[in-house]
Amino acid sequence: MPMSEEERRLLKELELGLIADDPHLAMELLSGYPSRRLPPGLLPGSLVSLLAFAIIAAGIGGRELAAVVVGLLLLILGGCLLLNRPAMGRGHQRGKATS
Repeated sequence: MPMSEEERRLLKELELGLIADDPHLAMELLSGYPSRRLPPGLLPGSLVSLLAFAIIAAGIGGRELAAVVVGLLLLILGGCLLLNRPAMGRGHQRGKATS
């Protein structure tokens, strides 16, 4: 069943709205090849977390409390990187109006 002239007009408006709102997404959809996007903190967060687990295991095996504490702090940092949130420093910027 062919589209009516009104449906074509609405579809064209939706396409133009998408291009205006999110040009990157529009280009992905038009090309047919969506890009693979990894979260920005995935690789560093994973590496820091793996390092933290190794330090914790070494600290427990060697009965070193300082190594376990450092490992736990690194594990928290790795989790923050994985969740893409800064661990320290900058405050929350969401919801604040910029001047």
